[in-house]
Amino acid sequence: INAEYGGLVLNIGYTDSSAMCVYEGMVVLPSYISAELGSLAHLKSIQKMITEGGEVKEGPNTYKAVDFYSDLSMEVLEDIRARTCFSGKRPPTDNDVKSGTEATHRAVDMTYPMSDGQHLVINGKIRERSVEVLFDGDGDGNSVATLILDALLKCPIDCRTELAENIIIIGGGSMLPGLTHRIKEEILALVAFSRFSALQGIKTFKFYKPNYPANIMSWVGGSIMGCVEHLHDRYVPREFYNSRGVATLPDWCSLAPQLKDNTAVSGSPSRRTSSPYRDFLASSTTLPPISNLALS
Repeated sequence: INAEYGGLVLNIGYTDSSAMCVYEGMVVLPSYISAELGSLAHLKSIQKMITEGGEVKEGPNTYKAVDFYSDLSMEVLEDIRARTCFSGKRPPTDNDVKSGTEATHRAVDMTYPMSDGQHLVINGKIRERSVEVLFDGDGDGNSVATLILDALLKCPIDCRTELAENIIIIGGGSMLPGLTHRIKEEILALVAFSRFSALQGIKTFKFYKPNYPANIMSWVGGSIMGCVEHLHDRYVPREFYNSRGVATLPDWCSLAPQLKDNTAVSGSPSRRTSSPYRDFLASSTTLPPISNLALS
């Protein structure tokens, strides 16, 4: 992400996906938006499509998959997803079908060996289209593509272009081949709708590949922050966590109230002089070393 302007982060996790903007080093809290669309939804889509149209090969014979594997384990579904699935081009619209310009490409079928010696046929439709559940939207009309656009709409208009040109997608759910290209394709199609008419002035949407695997980027960021010594008042020491429990941990978005406006003559905010964490440190005979301030 551009260090000067910031960027937009889309995190596709296991149970949900979320988008949030960072501009000039500051989190734009109103831009945060999430939806229950993640790897779990994709795995359930794979199971549903296997149940409806999957096949099992046993020697020269072929049987319906539902008769053998109506309820695959999440471990098997995750392995099928990692080995066989990808995100293809945007499905043809009704206008494409009417005009005869719809894509005729279909992925080839693959066989997945099961532990009982049988072979589950993962057809091209399952491989390529099972991920469409992330783009079809949830009950509120949100998809992984609309999360990006809605986050931009919640940001000041004068910083939207810079944010749109600095998009990064992280999370284990984002590691599906072709997913980033598919999201960009979906975004370019969605901006033409009236819902996102305010973003039609944005000419380009640029995506950047993380320097580390997408599924560990959040941990890499936490590790980097844990090495910044002058941010120690934002950390929770292990001793404080062990003595108070998880219920006392502040939510990340409650960090802003910790900067209290004591409206001094200079008008600059000063930090609170009392908080549970500060009280804990004050009562401690020794301060924890800097290296132990970030929870691991």
